[in-house]
Formats: sequence, structure tokens, C-alpha cells
Amino acid sequence: MRVRSLNHLLEELRLWDARRRIVVLGSSSLLTFHPELGEQGGPLDLTYDADFLLEDVNKEIALSLGQVLGENKAFHLEFGYHADILHPSIVETLPPGWEGRLVAVGGFDNVFALEPLDLAAVKIVVGREKDLALVRRLLELRKIEAPELRARWESMPLGERELFRSGRNLALVIEGVGGE
Repeated sequence: MRVRSLNHLLEELRLWDARRRIVVLGSSSLLTFHPELGEQGGPLDLTYDADFLLEDVNKEIALSLGQVLGENKAFHLEFGYHADILHPSIVETLPPGWEGRLVAVGGFDNVFALEPLDLAAVKIVVGREKDLALVRRLLELRKIEAPELRARWESMPLGERELFRSGRNLALVIEGVGGE
């Protein structure tokens, strides 16, 4: 996804309600920090969606926005990218203190992006190969550093099973780029 695509989605969401706070989550949040990641050959080059958390959104509004901006809807078919409106419970998966680390998205009032280390820690816990590959690439490009990633991951309240699985994921990712 390119920054201009993310901005286009944000403009569409702002038309719906300019007063509501929007948080960009997921991989596309990286574009607000490192726009080059979405350019040709970058790790987000083949990303076609952006995840959004809207303040005080109810199920009906989320469904309505999904019908307009969602996958395989008219907007997506015309422009080639789409929005995923997330359920508010998603915040339970984020590292403690994430809200205090949100960064304002330039050019938009009341729009914020998840900080890259918070995103990377979540990706380590989720553990899909594409998520681990992205974190590995962020480490290789020195967009994040291994010690800070480990510290953020360690701050997350994880159950024993999640802790074991995600700890293995973290070790594999860090080893894959030359260790700490």
C-alpha cells in the first residue's frame, strides 16, 4: 500500500465523521513513519488493506462503513485497496501503554497511528509467517531494534501458551537477522 492510498482511505473515513478519532492499526500504520516501506519492492508493496479503529463505533456503523470501503466492495474494486474496520476489542491485543505512544498522522485532525514497536510486538504474538517476515524486514532495515522489540514484547500480558509460542517467534525473527 502506498501512503497516498492510506490517505485516500482516511479522507473517505473523515467524510463520514471528521470529529471521530481514528487509529491506524496493522501494517499500514508503518506508512505514517516510513512511507518508503510501501513503495515498489518495499515490504508493504503488496498490502492492499488498512486496519482502522474508530472511536465509539458500533456494530451497525462498522458494517455500514465496511459495505462502502470494505474488501470486494465498489471502492475496493475501483481503487484496488480497502479498509478493514476493527472491533474495539482489538485493543486487548495491544501492548500496555500503546495509546500513549500513538503518533498523529500528518494532514489529518484526530487521526493517529500505532507506533512501530507496538505493531511489531503484536505481529510476534500473532505469529503468521507474513507477520514474522515483516518484523524480520523491519529489523533488517533498522526501522526497529531487537532489544527494544524484546522489551515491548516482554511488557505484554500473555498466557503461558502465548508466551511460549510468541517467545519462539521472537527468537526466530531475531536470530534470522543476526541476533541482538
